[in-house]
Amino acid sequence: IVEEELGARIRHLFERFDPEPLAAASLGQVHRARTRSGRKVVVKVQRPDVREVVAGDMEVLGRLARAADRHTDLGRRFGAQDLLEQFRRSLAGELDYRQEARNLRTFGELTAGYDHLLVPAPLEDFTTSRVLTMEFVEGRKVTDIGGVGMLEVDGAPISEELFRAYLRMILEEGLLHADPHPGNMILTADGRLALIDLGMVATVPRRVQDQV
Repeated sequence: IVEEELGARIRHLFERFDPEPLAAASLGQVHRARTRSGRKVVVKVQRPDVREVVAGDMEVLGRLARAADRHTDLGRRFGAQDLLEQFRRSLAGELDYRQEARNLRTFGELTAGYDHLLVPAPLEDFTTSRVLTMEFVEGRKVTDIGGVGMLEVDGAPISEELFRAYLRMILEEGLLHADPHPGNMILTADGRLALIDLGMVATVPRRVQDQV
């Protein structure tokens, strides 16, 4: 998939490409690599045929949602088909890694003024709809740091900046990182918090911003 998407053999694209994935999920997996220019990166690769699988699943879910809307009070009250359509649009965005690259650039700009926050930059020439290449962030996932380890972290400035950044994103820019769980956050050795996996980003309408 990498060679097909980027138009060259892996050995011509990368000085080093680790065949063992650094992480894996339902839609894709991530490999460490180093470009010919010596830049450390991670390469996110979409699984083969995942789009066809998702399309089939959505068709089945669509039939169930239509039945729920017609035959159940819960379906009529909440609108199962409307909820499914929102989910479908979100999933379609996750399946196009070019959108995630745009999200990385946008959130990189939004966090640029915060000393304790970091968003890895994408490499445009190594990114397509099924392959996303971004800077490698050295550090540990927040979920891998135990209670004792957290005592060594100066968390106050990190949490202060994270809170301010999220308020700015939601209330001023109208953007929401829709999957901000601790597994998507990496603590670097120099005490910064890196936000990764920006495939799910939602927009916040002005009316909702004003209400919040």
